[in-house]
Amino acid sequence: MSNLPDVYYNKDSDSFAFSTARVRWIKIIQDTIDDVIQTSEKSSNPDFQKEGEAIASQLKGLKSDVENDGAVKPFDDSSIKAFASFNKVLKGQSYTWLTGPWLFLENYLYRIINSFFVEKSLWFNYDIFDNLKRSSFESSVDGVTELAIRYYQLTETSQKLDDETKQILFNEFAEISLWGNATDLSLLATATLDDIKSIQGAEARKKSEANILTNDLKQAWESLSSNTNEHKRVDFVLDNAGFEVYTDLIFALFLLDTGIANEIVFHTKDIPWMVSDVNIKDFYILLQDLKNTKLFNKSRKELDHLINKIEYYNNNGTLNLRTSPFWTLDLDFWNIDPSETQFGGSKVHKDLLDSSLVIFKGDMNYRKLTGDRRWDSTTPFTKSIGSLASNGLKILALRTIKADVLVGLPEGVYDQVSDEWAKSNESRLGWLSSGKYAVISFSNGEN
Repeated sequence: MSNLPDVYYNKDSDSFAFSTARVRWIKIIQDTIDDVIQTSEKSSNPDFQKEGEAIASQLKGLKSDVENDGAVKPFDDSSIKAFASFNKVLKGQSYTWLTGPWLFLENYLYRIINSFFVEKSLWFNYDIFDNLKRSSFESSVDGVTELAIRYYQLTETSQKLDDETKQILFNEFAEISLWGNATDLSLLATATLDDIKSIQGAEARKKSEANILTNDLKQAWESLSSNTNEHKRVDFVLDNAGFEVYTDLIFALFLLDTGIANEIVFHTKDIPWMVSDVNIKDFYILLQDLKNTKLFNKSRKELDHLINKIEYYNNNGTLNLRTSPFWTLDLDFWNIDPSETQFGGSKVHKDLLDSSLVIFKGDMNYRKLTGDRRWDSTTPFTKSIGSLASNGLKILALRTIKADVLVGLPEGVYDQVSDEWAKSNESRLGWLSSGKYAVISFSNGEN
Protein backbone atom coordinates (compact mmCIF):
# COMPACT_ATOMS: atom_id res chain seq x y z
CA MET A 1 0.00 0.00 0.00
CA SER A 2 1.51 3.33 -1.06
CA ASN A 3 1.40 6.67 0.73
CA LEU A 4 0.85 5.19 4.17
CA PRO A 5 0.49 7.68 7.01
CA ASP A 6 3.36 7.81 9.47
CA VAL A 7 3.47 5.80 12.68
CA TYR A 8 3.35 7.44 16.12
CA TYR A 9 6.69 8.35 17.71
CA ASN A 10 7.61 8.89 21.34
CA LYS A 11 8.83 12.38 20.43
CA ASP A 12 5.35 13.41 19.24
CA SER A 13 4.15 15.85 21.89
CA ASP A 14 0.60 15.67 20.51
CA SER A 15 0.45 11.91 21.07
CA PHE A 16 -0.20 9.73 24.12
CA ALA A 17 3.15 8.15 23.20
CA PHE A 18 4.95 11.20 24.64
CA SER A 19 3.73 10.79 28.23
CA THR A 20 3.70 6.99 28.05
CA ALA A 21 7.43 6.80 27.40
CA ARG A 22 8.32 9.45 29.97
CA VAL A 23 5.97 8.53 32.81
CA ARG A 24 4.19 5.21 32.47
CA TRP A 25 7.19 3.19 31.29
CA ILE A 26 9.34 4.55 34.11
CA LYS A 27 6.75 3.50 36.68
CA ILE A 28 6.39 0.03 35.15
CA ILE A 29 10.14 -0.54 35.27
CA GLN A 30 10.36 0.74 38.85
CA ASP A 31 7.52 -1.59 39.86
CA THR A 32 9.42 -4.54 38.40
CA ILE A 33 12.55 -3.51 40.31
CA ASP A 34 10.58 -3.34 43.56
CA ASP A 35 8.97 -6.71 42.90
CA VAL A 36 12.30 -8.44 42.23
CA ILE A 37 13.92 -6.95 45.32
CA GLN A 38 11.00 -7.91 47.56
CA THR A 39 10.82 -11.43 46.12
CA SER A 40 14.57 -11.91 46.57
CA GLU A 41 14.45 -10.74 50.18
CA LYS A 42 11.73 -13.28 50.99
CA SER A 43 13.82 -16.17 49.66
CA SER A 44 16.24 -18.20 51.76
CA ASN A 45 18.09 -19.42 48.66
CA PRO A 46 21.34 -17.44 48.26
CA ASP A 47 21.64 -18.39 44.57
CA PHE A 48 18.12 -17.13 43.93
CA GLN A 49 18.95 -13.90 45.77
CA LYS A 50 22.15 -13.44 43.77
CA GLU A 51 20.33 -13.85 40.46
CA GLY A 52 17.64 -11.48 41.72
CA GLU A 53 20.25 -8.85 42.47
CA ALA A 54 21.60 -9.19 38.94
CA ILE A 55 18.11 -8.81 37.43
CA ALA A 56 17.38 -5.76 39.58
CA SER A 57 20.67 -4.22 38.43
CA GLN A 58 19.73 -4.81 34.76
CA LEU A 59 16.31 -3.28 35.32
CA LYS A 60 17.87 -0.22 36.96
CA GLY A 61 20.12 0.16 33.93
CA LEU A 62 17.09 -0.06 31.64
CA LYS A 63 15.26 2.56 33.67
CA SER A 64 18.25 4.89 33.39
CA ASP A 65 18.42 4.34 29.62
CA VAL A 66 14.76 5.25 29.18
CA GLU A 67 14.91 8.28 31.48
CA ASN A 68 18.02 9.62 29.74
CA ASP A 69 16.88 8.87 26.19
CA GLY A 70 19.56 6.27 25.64
CA ALA A 71 20.14 4.40 22.42
CA VAL A 72 18.02 1.28 21.83
CA LYS A 73 20.42 -1.58 21.38
CA PRO A 74 19.95 -4.85 19.46
CA PHE A 75 19.74 -8.10 21.40
CA ASP A 76 23.02 -9.96 21.69
CA ASP A 77 21.61 -13.34 20.66
CA SER A 78 19.96 -13.14 17.22
CA SER A 79 19.62 -16.93 17.07
CA ILE A 80 16.44 -16.55 19.13
CA LYS A 81 13.67 -15.78 16.63
CA ALA A 82 11.94 -13.28 18.89
CA PHE A 83 15.17 -11.33 19.27
CA ALA A 84 15.94 -11.61 15.55
CA SER A 85 12.66 -9.89 14.68
CA PHE A 86 13.57 -6.84 16.76
CA ASN A 87 17.18 -6.86 15.57
CA LYS A 88 16.05 -6.89 11.96
CA VAL A 89 14.36 -3.52 12.56
CA LEU A 90 17.20 -2.10 14.64
CA LYS A 91 19.86 -2.96 12.06
CA GLY A 92 21.08 0.31 10.62
CA GLN A 93 18.66 2.35 12.76
CA SER A 94 19.56 4.76 15.53
CA TYR A 95 16.43 4.78 17.67
CA THR A 96 16.43 6.30 21.14
CA TRP A 97 13.90 5.60 23.88
CA LEU A 98 12.21 8.98 23.87
CA THR A 99 12.20 9.63 20.11
CA GLY A 100 11.69 6.25 18.41
CA PRO A 101 8.48 4.61 17.12
CA TRP A 102 5.99 4.00 19.92
CA LEU A 103 4.58 0.62 18.91
CA PHE A 104 7.98 -0.92 18.23
CA LEU A 105 9.57 0.36 21.43
CA GLU A 106 6.63 -0.63 23.63
CA ASN A 107 6.96 -4.20 22.40
CA TYR A 108 10.76 -4.03 22.73
CA LEU A 109 10.41 -2.84 26.35
CA TYR A 110 8.52 -5.93 27.48
CA ARG A 111 10.72 -8.26 25.45
CA ILE A 112 13.93 -6.90 27.00
CA ILE A 113 12.45 -7.04 30.52
CA ASN A 114 11.62 -10.70 29.95
CA SER A 115 15.12 -11.37 28.62
CA PHE A 116 16.60 -10.48 32.01
CA PHE A 117 14.58 -13.30 33.61
CA VAL A 118 14.88 -16.08 31.04
CA GLU A 119 18.68 -15.97 31.15
CA LYS A 120 18.64 -16.75 34.89
CA SER A 121 18.00 -20.42 35.67
CA LEU A 122 16.16 -19.84 38.96
CA TRP A 123 13.98 -16.99 37.62
CA PHE A 124 13.28 -18.46 34.19
CA ASN A 125 9.53 -18.92 34.72
CA TYR A 126 8.97 -15.96 37.01
CA ASP A 127 6.03 -13.75 36.02
CA ILE A 128 7.04 -10.28 37.08
CA PHE A 129 3.45 -9.07 36.64
CA ASP A 130 1.72 -11.94 38.46
CA ASN A 131 1.03 -10.04 41.69
CA LEU A 132 -0.65 -7.20 39.82
CA LYS A 133 -2.79 -9.57 37.77
CA ARG A 134 -3.88 -11.51 40.84
CA SER A 135 -4.72 -8.45 42.93
CA SER A 136 -6.70 -6.95 40.05
CA PHE A 137 -8.98 -9.99 39.82
CA GLU A 138 -9.39 -10.21 43.58
CA SER A 139 -10.68 -6.63 43.59
CA SER A 140 -13.45 -7.59 41.14
CA VAL A 141 -15.38 -9.93 43.45
CA ASP A 142 -18.72 -8.14 43.08
CA GLY A 143 -18.55 -8.01 39.29
CA VAL A 144 -17.46 -11.65 39.03
CA THR A 145 -20.31 -12.82 41.26
CA GLU A 146 -22.92 -10.65 39.53
CA LEU A 147 -22.01 -11.96 36.11
CA ALA A 148 -21.99 -15.58 37.33
CA ILE A 149 -25.53 -15.09 38.66
CA ARG A 150 -26.75 -13.64 35.36
CA TYR A 151 -25.14 -16.44 33.40
CA TYR A 152 -26.74 -19.06 35.67
CA GLN A 153 -30.18 -17.50 35.30
CA LEU A 154 -29.85 -17.42 31.54
CA THR A 155 -28.71 -21.03 31.19
CA GLU A 156 -31.40 -22.24 33.58
CA THR A 157 -34.26 -20.86 31.49
CA SER A 158 -36.51 -23.52 29.99
CA GLN A 159 -37.30 -21.42 26.94
CA LYS A 160 -35.45 -22.08 23.72
CA LEU A 161 -33.64 -19.06 22.35
CA ASP A 162 -34.90 -17.90 18.99
CA ASP A 163 -32.62 -16.21 16.48
CA GLU A 164 -33.69 -12.71 17.48
CA THR A 165 -32.86 -13.36 21.13
CA LYS A 166 -29.57 -15.00 20.22
CA GLN A 167 -28.55 -11.90 18.28
CA ILE A 168 -29.53 -9.59 21.13
CA LEU A 169 -27.55 -11.68 23.61
CA PHE A 170 -24.62 -11.94 21.21
CA ASN A 171 -24.47 -8.14 21.17
CA GLU A 172 -24.78 -7.91 24.95
CA PHE A 173 -22.07 -10.47 25.71
CA ALA A 174 -19.80 -8.87 23.11
CA GLU A 175 -20.22 -5.48 24.78
CA ILE A 176 -19.54 -6.95 28.23
CA SER A 177 -16.37 -8.48 26.78
CA LEU A 178 -15.53 -5.14 25.18
CA TRP A 179 -15.74 -3.10 28.36
CA GLY A 180 -14.63 -5.81 30.78
CA ASN A 181 -16.61 -3.88 33.36
CA ALA A 182 -19.30 -5.15 35.73
CA THR A 183 -21.21 -1.88 35.54
CA ASP A 184 -22.07 -2.66 31.93
CA LEU A 185 -24.43 -5.54 32.76
CA SER A 186 -27.32 -3.34 31.68
CA LEU A 187 -29.31 -5.93 29.80
CA LEU A 188 -28.50 -9.10 31.69
CA ALA A 189 -29.65 -7.51 34.93
CA THR A 190 -33.13 -8.71 33.95
CA ALA A 191 -32.07 -12.14 32.64
CA THR A 192 -35.56 -13.05 31.41
CA LEU A 193 -36.16 -13.56 27.73
CA ASP A 194 -39.30 -11.44 27.69
CA ASP A 195 -37.46 -8.48 29.19
CA ILE A 196 -34.53 -8.95 26.82
CA LYS A 197 -36.83 -8.38 23.85
CA SER A 198 -38.89 -5.65 25.50
CA ILE A 199 -38.87 -1.92 24.79
CA GLN A 200 -37.05 -1.41 28.11
CA GLY A 201 -34.38 -3.88 27.00
CA ALA A 202 -33.88 -1.99 23.77
CA GLU A 203 -33.53 1.28 25.70
CA ALA A 204 -30.95 -0.27 28.04
CA ARG A 205 -28.92 -1.47 25.08
CA LYS A 206 -29.08 1.94 23.39
CA LYS A 207 -27.85 3.63 26.58
CA SER A 208 -24.95 1.21 26.99
CA GLU A 209 -23.94 1.74 23.36
CA ALA A 210 -23.75 5.54 23.65
CA ASN A 211 -19.96 5.62 23.93
CA ILE A 212 -19.33 3.04 21.20
CA LEU A 213 -18.43 5.38 18.35
CA THR A 214 -18.72 2.78 15.60
CA ASN A 215 -20.42 -0.56 16.02
CA ASP A 216 -20.19 -3.40 13.47
CA LEU A 217 -21.71 -6.13 15.64
CA LYS A 218 -24.60 -6.53 13.20
CA GLN A 219 -22.22 -7.39 10.35
CA ALA A 220 -20.27 -9.78 12.56
CA TRP A 221 -23.47 -11.52 13.67
CA GLU A 222 -24.76 -11.85 10.12
CA SER A 223 -21.46 -13.34 9.00
CA LEU A 224 -21.30 -15.82 11.87
CA SER A 225 -24.97 -16.83 11.92
CA SER A 226 -25.14 -17.33 8.14
CA ASN A 227 -22.07 -19.60 8.18
CA THR A 228 -23.28 -23.05 7.14
CA ASN A 229 -20.19 -25.00 8.19
CA GLU A 230 -21.00 -27.94 10.42
CA HIS A 231 -18.11 -26.98 12.68
CA LYS A 232 -17.93 -23.30 13.59
CA ARG A 233 -14.92 -22.09 15.52
CA VAL A 234 -14.56 -18.68 17.17
CA ASP A 235 -11.13 -17.40 18.19
CA PHE A 236 -10.27 -14.80 20.82
CA VAL A 237 -6.89 -13.06 20.58
CA LEU A 238 -6.88 -12.10 24.23
CA ASP A 239 -5.89 -8.92 26.01
CA ASN A 240 -5.96 -8.62 29.81
CA ALA A 241 -5.99 -11.31 32.49
CA GLY A 242 -8.30 -11.11 35.49
CA PHE A 243 -11.80 -9.74 35.10
CA GLU A 244 -11.47 -9.02 31.39
CA VAL A 245 -10.64 -12.60 30.40
CA TYR A 246 -13.42 -13.67 32.77
CA THR A 247 -15.88 -11.67 30.65
CA ASP A 248 -14.34 -13.26 27.55
CA LEU A 249 -15.03 -16.66 29.09
CA ILE A 250 -18.66 -15.76 29.72
CA PHE A 251 -19.00 -14.68 26.09
CA ALA A 252 -17.37 -17.93 24.96
CA LEU A 253 -19.67 -20.05 27.12
CA PHE A 254 -22.70 -18.33 25.63
CA LEU A 255 -21.48 -19.08 22.10
CA LEU A 256 -20.96 -22.75 22.96
CA ASP A 257 -24.15 -23.17 25.00
CA THR A 258 -26.31 -21.83 22.19
CA GLY A 259 -24.52 -23.69 19.39
CA ILE A 260 -23.51 -20.44 17.71
CA ALA A 261 -20.00 -21.89 17.89
CA ASN A 262 -18.82 -25.50 18.28
CA GLU A 263 -15.28 -24.64 19.35
CA ILE A 264 -13.55 -21.73 21.06
CA VAL A 265 -9.83 -21.02 20.85
CA PHE A 266 -8.19 -18.57 23.25
CA HIS A 267 -4.86 -17.18 22.03
CA THR A 268 -2.60 -16.10 24.89
CA LYS A 269 0.82 -14.45 25.15
CA ASP A 270 3.83 -16.75 25.58
CA ILE A 271 5.66 -14.51 28.08
CA PRO A 272 4.62 -11.94 30.73
CA TRP A 273 3.50 -9.07 28.54
CA MET A 274 2.12 -5.52 28.70
CA VAL A 275 1.75 -5.91 32.49
CA SER A 276 -1.68 -7.53 32.47
CA ASP A 277 -1.91 -9.68 29.32
CA VAL A 278 -3.06 -13.29 29.60
CA ASN A 279 -0.62 -16.20 29.75
CA ILE A 280 -1.93 -19.77 29.67
CA LYS A 281 -1.20 -20.16 33.38
CA ASP A 282 -3.46 -17.17 34.15
CA PHE A 283 -6.46 -19.11 32.85
CA TYR A 284 -5.91 -21.86 35.40
CA ILE A 285 -5.09 -19.39 38.17
CA LEU A 286 -8.45 -17.74 37.46
CA LEU A 287 -10.21 -21.08 37.92
CA GLN A 288 -8.34 -21.66 41.19
CA ASP A 289 -9.35 -18.22 42.42
CA LEU A 290 -12.99 -18.84 41.51
CA LYS A 291 -12.89 -22.01 43.64
CA ASN A 292 -11.51 -20.06 46.61
CA THR A 293 -14.44 -19.92 49.02
CA LYS A 294 -12.68 -17.36 51.20
CA LEU A 295 -12.36 -14.96 48.29
CA PHE A 296 -15.74 -15.82 46.73
CA ASN A 297 -17.92 -16.78 49.68
CA LYS A 298 -21.28 -15.82 48.17
CA SER A 299 -23.37 -17.28 45.34
CA ARG A 300 -21.41 -20.53 45.37
CA LYS A 301 -24.14 -22.41 43.47
CA GLU A 302 -23.86 -20.04 40.52
CA LEU A 303 -20.06 -19.85 40.65
CA ASP A 304 -19.68 -23.64 40.86
CA HIS A 305 -22.04 -24.00 37.92
CA LEU A 306 -19.86 -21.62 35.94
CA ILE A 307 -16.62 -23.36 36.95
CA ASN A 308 -18.02 -26.78 36.05
CA LYS A 309 -19.09 -25.53 32.63
CA ILE A 310 -15.66 -23.99 31.92
CA GLU A 311 -13.83 -27.14 33.00
CA TYR A 312 -16.21 -29.36 31.02
CA TYR A 313 -15.58 -27.48 27.80
CA ASN A 314 -11.85 -27.23 28.47
CA ASN A 315 -11.48 -30.93 29.28
CA ASN A 316 -13.38 -32.16 26.22
CA GLY A 317 -11.37 -30.00 23.83
CA THR A 318 -14.17 -27.57 23.01
CA LEU A 319 -12.47 -24.64 24.76
CA ASN A 320 -8.79 -24.59 23.81
CA LEU A 321 -5.86 -22.38 24.72
CA ARG A 322 -2.96 -21.74 22.36
CA THR A 323 0.02 -19.48 22.27
CA SER A 324 2.54 -18.36 19.70
CA PRO A 325 5.70 -16.23 19.95
CA PHE A 326 4.21 -14.18 17.11
CA TRP A 327 1.91 -12.33 19.50
CA THR A 328 4.88 -10.94 21.47
CA LEU A 329 6.95 -9.71 18.55
CA ASP A 330 7.28 -6.17 17.30
CA LEU A 331 5.45 -7.08 14.08
CA ASP A 332 2.10 -5.50 13.38
CA PHE A 333 -0.72 -7.79 12.32
CA TRP A 334 -0.40 -6.99 8.63
CA ASN A 335 2.20 -9.76 8.96
CA ILE A 336 -0.54 -12.34 9.63
CA ASP A 337 -0.14 -13.31 6.04
CA PRO A 338 1.01 -16.31 3.95
CA SER A 339 4.00 -14.27 2.79
CA GLU A 340 5.46 -13.82 6.29
CA THR A 341 7.40 -17.07 6.71
CA GLN A 342 10.30 -15.93 8.89
CA PHE A 343 8.64 -15.13 12.21
CA GLY A 344 5.44 -17.16 12.28
CA GLY A 345 2.92 -14.88 10.58
CA SER A 346 2.09 -17.47 7.92
CA LYS A 347 1.50 -20.17 10.57
CA VAL A 348 -0.83 -17.91 12.51
CA HIS A 349 -2.70 -17.06 9.31
CA LYS A 350 -3.10 -20.71 8.36
CA ASP A 351 -4.45 -21.50 11.82
CA LEU A 352 -6.92 -18.60 11.87
CA LEU A 353 -8.28 -19.50 8.43
CA ASP A 354 -10.08 -22.38 10.18
CA SER A 355 -11.99 -19.86 12.30
CA SER A 356 -15.46 -18.52 11.51
CA LEU A 357 -14.69 -15.34 13.48
CA VAL A 358 -11.48 -14.01 15.02
CA ILE A 359 -12.13 -11.58 17.88
CA PHE A 360 -9.21 -9.27 18.64
CA LYS A 361 -9.49 -7.84 22.14
CA GLY A 362 -8.15 -4.58 23.43
CA ASP A 363 -6.09 -1.55 22.57
CA MET A 364 -2.69 -3.07 21.73
CA ASN A 365 -4.23 -5.62 19.37
CA TYR A 366 -6.11 -2.78 17.65
CA ARG A 367 -2.92 -0.78 17.32
CA LYS A 368 -1.22 -3.77 15.70
CA LEU A 369 -4.18 -4.37 13.38
CA THR A 370 -4.01 -0.79 12.10
CA GLY A 371 -0.20 -0.49 12.14
CA ASP A 372 -0.50 2.25 14.81
CA ARG A 373 -0.48 4.88 12.08
CA ARG A 374 -1.84 8.41 11.85
CA TRP A 375 -4.91 7.45 9.88
CA ASP A 376 -7.68 9.98 9.47
CA SER A 377 -10.49 8.95 11.82
CA THR A 378 -12.89 8.43 8.88
CA THR A 379 -10.55 5.92 7.20
CA PRO A 380 -12.45 2.64 6.71
CA PHE A 381 -11.32 -0.08 9.11
CA THR A 382 -10.79 -2.40 6.16
CA LYS A 383 -8.30 0.04 4.63
CA SER A 384 -6.36 0.48 7.85
CA ILE A 385 -5.71 -3.26 8.31
CA GLY A 386 -3.98 -3.71 4.95
CA SER A 387 -3.91 -7.23 3.51
CA LEU A 388 -5.88 -8.54 6.49
CA ALA A 389 -8.99 -7.16 4.81
CA SER A 390 -8.63 -9.53 1.87
CA ASN A 391 -6.76 -12.64 3.04
CA GLY A 392 -9.75 -14.62 4.21
CA LEU A 393 -9.87 -13.87 7.94
CA LYS A 394 -13.15 -12.69 9.41
CA ILE A 395 -12.07 -10.17 12.04
CA LEU A 396 -13.99 -8.48 14.84
CA ALA A 397 -12.05 -5.90 16.88
CA LEU A 398 -13.44 -5.08 20.34
CA ARG A 399 -11.46 -2.08 21.52
CA THR A 400 -11.81 0.47 24.30
CA ILE A 401 -9.85 3.50 23.12
CA LYS A 402 -6.65 4.07 25.10
CA ALA A 403 -4.31 5.37 22.38
CA ASP A 404 -4.30 7.78 19.46
CA VAL A 405 -4.92 5.60 16.42
CA LEU A 406 -8.61 5.52 15.52
CA VAL A 407 -10.45 4.66 12.31
CA GLY A 408 -13.91 3.89 10.98
CA LEU A 409 -15.72 6.88 12.52
CA PRO A 410 -18.55 8.70 10.74
CA GLU A 411 -17.69 12.18 9.47
CA GLY A 412 -17.64 14.75 12.27
CA VAL A 413 -17.73 12.33 15.22
CA TYR A 414 -14.06 12.81 16.14
CA ASP A 415 -14.44 16.59 16.47
CA GLN A 416 -17.81 16.24 18.18
CA VAL A 417 -16.40 14.00 20.93
CA SER A 418 -13.30 16.21 21.25
CA ASP A 419 -15.40 19.35 21.66
CA GLU A 420 -17.62 17.69 24.26
CA TRP A 421 -14.61 16.39 26.18
CA ALA A 422 -12.98 19.84 26.18
CA LYS A 423 -15.95 21.31 28.08
CA SER A 424 -14.87 19.56 31.29
CA ASN A 425 -11.28 18.52 30.67
CA GLU A 426 -8.04 20.41 30.15
CA SER A 427 -6.93 18.38 27.12
CA ARG A 428 -9.26 18.38 24.13
CA LEU A 429 -7.93 14.98 22.99
CA GLY A 430 -7.67 13.39 26.42
CA TRP A 431 -10.61 11.12 25.62
CA LEU A 432 -8.34 9.15 23.27
CA SER A 433 -6.51 7.67 26.26
CA SER A 434 -9.36 7.69 28.78
CA GLY A 435 -10.82 4.25 28.03
CA LYS A 436 -14.31 5.76 28.22
CA TYR A 437 -15.03 5.35 24.51
CA ALA A 438 -14.88 2.31 22.27
CA VAL A 439 -15.12 1.01 18.73
CA ILE A 440 -16.32 -2.34 17.41
CA SER A 441 -15.01 -2.99 13.90
CA PHE A 442 -15.53 -5.88 11.48
CA SER A 443 -13.87 -7.12 8.31
CA ASN A 444 -15.19 -10.06 6.31
CA GLY A 445 -11.76 -10.85 4.86
CA GLU A 446 -12.98 -10.46 1.28
CA ASN A 447 -12.56 -6.74 0.55
